[in-house]
Amino acid sequence: MKIKLAAFAICSVALASPAAFADRDIQTWSIQEAMSSENFQDRLGNFRFVWGDTVSGQRVMSTSTRKATNGINKSDRAACEWALLSALIAFKEQAEANGATSVQGIKSTATGTPFSSTTEFQCITGWTNSRVYLEAEIVK
Repeated sequence: MKIKLAAFAICSVALASPAAFADRDIQTWSIQEAMSSENFQDRLGNFRFVWGDTVSGQRVMSTSTRKATNGINKSDRAACEWALLSALIAFKEQAEANGATSVQGIKSTATGTPFSSTTEFQCITGWTNSRVYLEAEIVK
């Protein structure tokens, strides 16, 4: 009886653990929809972000970031947009610390290969969190 009870307890813990529900989907979301939200406007202001392959001006440095957010009780879109906002704030702070005026050539790197788009960003979503991987150029 004790063995059955112990086996039941172990199975219950395994099934309830987040790893049991782990999911890894790469999704694409609209850059414009995310960046036009009030939350983005309040936190990023008029700082210039340029997506895709375009880079004009004096390059200060190349940079990358990986930001994640808790995805529990959030839609995939909301979690991905929150992770994106965190990544863009990190880029903005790094640019301002280096006397730069924009972040350009922003690409998603969620798959390990750059995804260059002027309209969409990629996000890895799972049961417990969502992650955004970006690379860019800091430009004066």
